[in-house]
Amino acid sequence: MAIPLLQPAGTPRRDPKPLGPERELTLVPVRRRFAWFAVTLTVLVSAVMMGAIFLHTRIAERQLQIDQMERAVRTAQEDFDVLRSQRAELRSPTRISVSATALGMEIGSESEFVAIEPLLLAITIAQTGRVPATDEIVVGSDQRLEPLDQFRLVKGVSSEAP
Repeated sequence: MAIPLLQPAGTPRRDPKPLGPERELTLVPVRRRFAWFAVTLTVLVSAVMMGAIFLHTRIAERQLQIDQMERAVRTAQEDFDVLRSQRAELRSPTRISVSATALGMEIGSESEFVAIEPLLLAITIAQTGRVPATDEIVVGSDQRLEPLDQFRLVKGVSSEAP
C-alpha cells in the first residue's frame, strides 16, 4: 500500500523508518487528480463531438428531404405547364374548327338571337334559383347570384340601364 507523503517546501527530506521486513513505505507522486481530470475532460469532449456529429447528420438528412420536396415541386410545376399547354391546344378555335369539319359540321351562314322578356327571365330565376345563361356563369352550375346581381342581369338583357 502506497501513501502519498507531502512535505512543506522548506523542510529537509527524511527517509521513512521501516515498519517491518514485510512492509515498507514508499513515496508516490500525486498524479491521480490529474488523471481523473484528463479522463473527465476526454469524456466531455467526446460527448460534445458526438453531439455535433449527430446534429450535422440530422441537418444533412433534413436537407436531403428538402431537396427531394423541391424536385417534386419542380416536377409538378413542369407537369402543370405541359397540361396547361395541352388544354390551350385543345381549346383553340382552329382545332375545334378542324375537328368540327372532320365530323361533317359546316359553318353557319346566319345566326339568330332570341330576345327574352325581362319578366320571363325574372320568373325563371325566381322559380329555379339559377340564371339560365350568362357569360359569367357556367350553364348548369349551382352558383347563385345575389339579388342585386340578378337585377343587373335582368336589366342588361332588357337593354335598360340599371
